[in-house]
Amino acid sequence: MTRIDEKLLRPVRGMRDYLPEEYYPLLNVCEKLARLAESYGYFRVETPALEHFEILKAKAGEEIINEIYYFKDKAGREVGLRFDLTVPIARVVSYRLDLSKPIRWYCISKVWRYDEPQHGRLREFHQFSLELIGSKTVRADVEVLALAIEAMKVIDLHNVTFKVSSRELMDKLLNKYSIRNDVKLKVYRVLDKKDKVSRDEMLAMMINLGINEKVSQELLDLVNTQAPITKAADVVKELDLGEEIENYFNEVARLLEYQELTSNVYLDLSTVRGLDYYTGMVFEIYASNYKLAIGGGGRYDNLIEIYSGIHTPASGFALGIERILEVLSMLNLTANPELKIDYYIYCINEELLSIAYKVARKYRKQGYKVIVDTGDRSLRTALEYASKIRTRYFIIIGPKEVSRGVVKVRDMEKWEEFEEKLTLD
Repeated sequence: MTRIDEKLLRPVRGMRDYLPEEYYPLLNVCEKLARLAESYGYFRVETPALEHFEILKAKAGEEIINEIYYFKDKAGREVGLRFDLTVPIARVVSYRLDLSKPIRWYCISKVWRYDEPQHGRLREFHQFSLELIGSKTVRADVEVLALAIEAMKVIDLHNVTFKVSSRELMDKLLNKYSIRNDVKLKVYRVLDKKDKVSRDEMLAMMINLGINEKVSQELLDLVNTQAPITKAADVVKELDLGEEIENYFNEVARLLEYQELTSNVYLDLSTVRGLDYYTGMVFEIYASNYKLAIGGGGRYDNLIEIYSGIHTPASGFALGIERILEVLSMLNLTANPELKIDYYIYCINEELLSIAYKVARKYRKQGYKVIVDTGDRSLRTALEYASKIRTRYFIIIGPKEVSRGVVKVRDMEKWEEFEEKLTLD
């Protein structure tokens, strides 16, 4: 029989397989995040992996559009794989006008981006996304930010930095330099490359946008401005960007202080986020000694309106689960999964199989992991296999033992053997 080329047996480039010892740490992180979201009154949703291309490209931005897995289906419809979880949720809210607002939803699922695979960048990856839809208040923004801060705590990532800014703030800053509206988004895309390219490269990109070198240098200097979130309003005042934004950051700091969540939260004017749908507050999350953002979010008041025609304010954030796992691994904080079998049941002959199934059912009802041997190996090889899969108790059901109302049990950790009363209830 002709074998398939071994190269084709490997995952498609930029994607990966998860074996149990790799998947359970991922599941552990997702379960912790889910519990946190639900404790704040958020409920889980799921959307299709495939979306109409028109939906995906509506407000993604030029670079993201180029990363969408796009194709035509058999009916000739233009479709694509979702590149994040926010856009599909926004689509759902756009046609479900009966939903009571504000809506608090979260989603944990796979997303796809045809990016160049490299350290920390996969083409298929898991994302945790949380959305608060239907509220335009500062409290809503801070609730989302607070949840992101608490999320780092529940997954045991404590040495992290939150870099916060505002698209409105940056708009006003660019207005001071007479940057045209049609150029602003392009400037944001340049600034969003801060983790990928050097300052000189960013300067060249700014000049290519038609911004003169002096202004470009000044803007790059200004966007390097950082301050603790409690001092953010002072920075805004110094930049003379208006009372409204100054008051906004005063309120953000006040609400975070009420919750004792200001540590490691900074105003950082270089934070703009790469997606075009952001309109207000934006933030990114960085772990120490890891260059890429492990998450981020902000306010996107216009996205749902693009789909439905109805203005619907919204805030949210997303976390890259694979990047989080990479950081946890670097810090030796990855949860080692307990991939063990509690009971392995071996029948000496076929006639005793009904008893084996009843014993297995009894233990499974008690919450134990139980395997009944498939009958294609000897007792010796079954014991070897049970040892390899980290079985605690190996139960032998034989005719002599059953006639006496017992089963033989081997403790695989202590290498002790004993008899136990045969009970089926």
